[in-house]
Amino acid sequence: MIRRFLAQAALGLALACAAPAFAQAPAPAPALTPSHLQVAREVAELTGITLTFTGIFTEFEKNVQELLATRPEMKKDSDAVIAALKPEADKRIDEMTKTAAEVFARKMNEADLKEVAGFFKSPVGQRYNAMRREAMDDLFSVLQPWTLQTSQYLFDRFSQEMRKRGHSL
Repeated sequence: MIRRFLAQAALGLALACAAPAFAQAPAPAPALTPSHLQVAREVAELTGITLTFTGIFTEFEKNVQELLATRPEMKKDSDAVIAALKPEADKRIDEMTKTAAEVFARKMNEADLKEVAGFFKSPVGQRYNAMRREAMDDLFSVLQPWTLQTSQYLFDRFSQEMRKRGHSL
């Protein structure tokens, strides 16, 4: 589950950052004002990027509960430890959210980020967000075998071409 969640997040980040990556020569980094960082944070939250960070603790808690399901005598203590770890996790989540906001702010100017935020607040943006997780799950299930098949195909083709050149792998 964590692997799928991280893969979804990585794909989401890749899709979100793909257009600027293929743009012309990089422009100088914009000045990061508090309002610029705030709208960048809002975009990170509205687009679901921060769900990756918050999901880590949720997944951790679920895994601990599953691990200790057969040890009911440990439940009270494990619940107390999990509760004690929550503020530490929240602090780390906030740090990563700030980092994500800085990344977005360095990639896009404040005006563009406001437009992106506006889109995700709009009815169509909200519908997009509502279906995105399911679509990403579907895409992930399609990408897994495709990645394996494509990798195998390319390796087979590489081996054929190397044999043509007199090399044995």
